[in-house]
Amino acid sequence: MLLSRGFHSTRRYFIPHPNNSSCFAPCNTSSSSLFLSTLRRSIMTIENLKLTYFAIPGRGESIRLALKLNDTPFEDNRVEFSQWKELKPTTPFGSLPYVELADGTVIAQQRAILRLVGKETGLYPEDPVAAAKVDQLCDVCDDLQGKVNSTGQGLAQAEKEAARKEAVTTGNVADILKQMDACIAKNGSGGHAVGDKLTIADLMILTVSCALVCGLFDGVPETMFEPFENIMAVRKNVANNAKISPYLEEMKEKKFYGAYEKAK
Repeated sequence: MLLSRGFHSTRRYFIPHPNNSSCFAPCNTSSSSLFLSTLRRSIMTIENLKLTYFAIPGRGESIRLALKLNDTPFEDNRVEFSQWKELKPTTPFGSLPYVELADGTVIAQQRAILRLVGKETGLYPEDPVAAAKVDQLCDVCDDLQGKVNSTGQGLAQAEKEAARKEAVTTGNVADILKQMDACIAKNGSGGHAVGDKLTIADLMILTVSCALVCGLFDGVPETMFEPFENIMAVRKNVANNAKISPYLEEMKEKKFYGAYEKAK
C-alpha cells in the first residue's frame, strides 16, 4: 500500500513499517527503492536462524518464545550436556546461547540475541526511553538470578537451602522483587511489564522466574513470586498467550518445563 501526499517534485510515500503493519514509515520517491530493499532485509534478518542452546529452558527460552510469538521460522538446536565439552571451543565466547543467521553471521549472548529478535519482531520499543525501561527489567532479571545462585554458596546443603529461603522471602532477593513489582506497576499495564504490549522484558520475567522455581535452585520455594501481584500478572499473561501456551503444553513433560505450566 502506497499513499502519496503533497505536490512537490519529490513526493513522499508511506510504506508499512517493517516491525508493525499498523504503522507506516514515510519515504521519498527518490529513496523508495532503497527503503524497500532495506525493509526486505529487515524482515529476512532473523528468518531461518539457527539457535544453539542446551535441551532445557534456561537462557535460551526467552529467545525461543520471542521467535514463536512472531511465527518466525528457526532451527532450535538443543544440545545435550554430554556434547558440551566438544562444542564449547567452537562457540564465540565459550558459552551458550548463540545464533547463526541465514547469511552466516554469528551472534552470542542471551540479551544481545533477544534484543535483535525483539527489534525485528516488534517486541522491543523504538522509543529510547521505553527501550531503556525494557532493558532495566531485563538486567535486573539477570541480577536476580545471580543473587539467588550466589546465596549460600560454600555452605553445607541444609544451610544453603535455609539461606536461599530466607533471601527470597525476607532478605535481599525479596527486596529486589519488591522493587521489580513496583517498577512494573509504574511502567506497565494489563499484565505487561512496560506499556500495554508484550516486550522482551515480559519474556525475561517469565523465563527467569520459572528458572528460579523449577527445582534447579535448592531451597527456593515454588511460591517465591506469589506475594508480587504485578510480576505474577506478567507471568500469567505471557504463559497464556495464544502463541506460547500450546508450545508450553507440548513441552510440559520435559526437564524444568513444569514451572511454565504452573505460571498459567
